[in-house]
Amino acid sequence: MDSLTHIVVGAALGDTFLGKKIGRKAAWIGAFLKTFPDFDLFYSGLSDPKRYVLYHRSYTHSFFIELLTAFPLAWIFYMLFKKKISYTQWFALTITCLWLHSLMDWCTNYGTRLLLPFSNQPFSLNSIAILDLFLTLPIFIMVVVALIYKNQSVGRLRWIRASLIYTVCFFGMTFVNKAMVQKPLASTLPVPKERFMTNPNILHNFLWYGVAVSDSMVYMGEYSLLQKDTAVHWQGFKSNRHLLTQCPSPDARMLEWFSQGYVLCNQNKDTLEVFCLKFGRSDLATTDIHKTFIFYYQLFQENGVWKMSSHEPKNEEMDFGEAIQQLYDRTTGQFKYQN
Repeated sequence: MDSLTHIVVGAALGDTFLGKKIGRKAAWIGAFLKTFPDFDLFYSGLSDPKRYVLYHRSYTHSFFIELLTAFPLAWIFYMLFKKKISYTQWFALTITCLWLHSLMDWCTNYGTRLLLPFSNQPFSLNSIAILDLFLTLPIFIMVVVALIYKNQSVGRLRWIRASLIYTVCFFGMTFVNKAMVQKPLASTLPVPKERFMTNPNILHNFLWYGVAVSDSMVYMGEYSLLQKDTAVHWQGFKSNRHLLTQCPSPDARMLEWFSQGYVLCNQNKDTLEVFCLKFGRSDLATTDIHKTFIFYYQLFQENGVWKMSSHEPKNEEMDFGEAIQQLYDRTTGQFKYQN
């Protein structure tokens, strides 16, 4: 999930656990603890795609490592507040925030390694986008309103509870939505599938896309819960997975693992371009892979050494107004897809 969602949910948890004892400080501490697993970005970074793939959502998101981390974190706050609040209460807040962070990330499609160091398997339920405005904005407003009220007031308690109830209900709704889109997407597949998954598009949970992998092709289709019919437009692409399998770069094995088989490859002169399909398509008005999949990885040799980089469009290259309009048309079933 995005950082703001973790922060506001953590603030609500902090106030629920310890707000009566330390006031708004509890919300700030809850926000810190709920965001703590994402501090792995300090060593994975955002600019190095290899480090990001290897280290983001890895050890700091493991249930076991979080359990070990909770003991010293709780002790630090126990000592900072001069033992006025029991260690058990600090530990309960800490482990709840840490584990809930990983559970929420598990619902997205990036892949969270929950069982490290015992297993390197990335887990993803693919039920919610990393950023969903219909989740984040309401709970942000509710938590901010709650913290305006005085400590222990009825209004504060009601708004904090409402934010947590809304969060639980929203995540429950995403699984219902996933079940509703599964049938129309699966029943309209153009070819027998080797593997198949469904994911929600970014910003909301109404528009979903399916990815089907066959022997030599990948197909992507969209279905909106707001469209009036059950029609699904599928677009096929040659997967060229053998290019990744045969690539001698050590990073090729990493991308095979990370993509979990949902991958599209293209040889561009001396550079192998790897498109990870779980990230979805960005522009459906074109069938040009470089325009419709605007983010991808690149494997190439430099002075005899294999390197890995990523390509993503610069802000000046993107028309955000057109992208939002296209997303709206796709969600409401008005979009005209390219054949």
